[in-house]
Amino acid sequence: MNTHYKHESCGVTENIWLPYKYEGLSRGLKPHPYCIHCGMVKNISTDRAKPVGYYTNRLARMSITKVQMRLIVKELECICFDDPYSLTRSDQEKVFSQVVQKYC
Repeated sequence: MNTHYKHESCGVTENIWLPYKYEGLSRGLKPHPYCIHCGMVKNISTDRAKPVGYYTNRLARMSITKVQMRLIVKELECICFDDPYSLTRSDQEKVFSQVVQKYC
């Protein structure tokens, strides 16, 4: 997903009630915000996406060249890697591993 806008959450009164999981267990229904531009529902689970900076810091602690780091970060930015609406942290970990392996 490559959007030209930032997601913008609907107002609290417009949230939609959807199933909610906590630590992998169903916990009933909970109000979820959605993006007023594209309609995508925001991930509110404990498995939330981390910002790109979190993964950039992880790269900095690895023994890779600056060129490799730049290529990895550039690819992650192109795929909206820190989008809290479309990715979970688990998804991020998988993508991060694949991209790092591609360049290292």
